[in-house]
Amino acid sequence: MVHRFDPQRVERLLDERRYSWHDPAQVLHHLDLDRCTALADVGCGPGWFALPAAKRLPPGGVVYGIDISEEMLEHLRRRARAQGVDNVVPVLAEEEDEWPVPTESCEAVLIADVYHEVDPASMFIGEVKRILRPGGVCLVVDWKPEPTPEGPPADHRVDPDDVIAEFTAGGFQFVGPCDVGPYSYGLKFAKPPHP
Repeated sequence: MVHRFDPQRVERLLDERRYSWHDPAQVLHHLDLDRCTALADVGCGPGWFALPAAKRLPPGGVVYGIDISEEMLEHLRRRARAQGVDNVVPVLAEEEDEWPVPTESCEAVLIADVYHEVDPASMFIGEVKRILRPGGVCLVVDWKPEPTPEGPPADHRVDPDDVIAEFTAGGFQFVGPCDVGPYSYGLKFAKPPHP
């Protein structure tokens, strides 16, 4: 059974203590946002990563905040308005359908704390590949497959080797691991350029 985060518990996603294990600066560092014109934050929730990313993009850059919960996207909209951020585009996605994000529109995709909720992975990976430009990168951040003070139950977590196998089967190149904090692993992938 897939573990899903309850949108009613959104305050947990905005708890200041989260900086000690999920600092957006540490995670976003791996995406070269200074040269990025479009980033998709898949499973963006209330914008823990999307809003800091939007502030770091060059002028004209946009962040697509993708989520399956309209409630989470409303939190994202409110927080963006409160912080004066106008380059975040909330995107409501249906789990089994194509995401309403243009094909090959993004140079980077962030998937943070979401991959363990994905089923089936092949459709999800296909959408990531579709919205990424050739040569674009995807960073998967998820919980280490061991007990940690934060995160979902250990039996709902995904082994990083399985993530690597699924993304490479989906046509991605594994770039390497990234340091994203004490309780999570980071895996960076690239979409190959067109031949």
